[in-house]
Amino acid sequence: MIPLLVALGGGLGAVARWAVASWFPKTDHGFPVGITIVNMVGSFLLGLVVGFAATNDVGIATEPLTIGILGGFTTFSTWMVDIDTAPDRRMRWTVALVPTILGLLTAAAGLALASSL
Repeated sequence: MIPLLVALGGGLGAVARWAVASWFPKTDHGFPVGITIVNMVGSFLLGLVVGFAATNDVGIATEPLTIGILGGFTTFSTWMVDIDTAPDRRMRWTVALVPTILGLLTAAAGLALASSL
C-alpha cells in the first residue's frame, strides 16, 4: 500500500509544483521565482516532517508524505535546467546559489521547529 501512496503523493506534489511555478514565473532577468519558492517550502516541510518523526513516535509511515508529496513537489531537475538556461553567467550563479542557501536555511528552520514541538 505504501508504494501506491508514494506514487499518488508524487503526482499530487508535481501538480502543486506546476501550479506554484505557473503563478510565480521567472523574473525579466531569468530568476525562477516559483521553483525557488517550491524548493524553499518543500525544504522547510521536509525538515519539519523528518525532524518531528525522528524525535517522536509518529506511528505511521512518513514515506507517502516525504518521498511522495514532497518529493514530487520539490525539483532538482527543473532547477538544473533553470541554471543551464539562465541568460548570463551572473544569473547562472545567482540561480545556483540563492536557492541552495535558502533551501538549507529553510530545512534547518523546519528541523529546529520540529525539535521544539
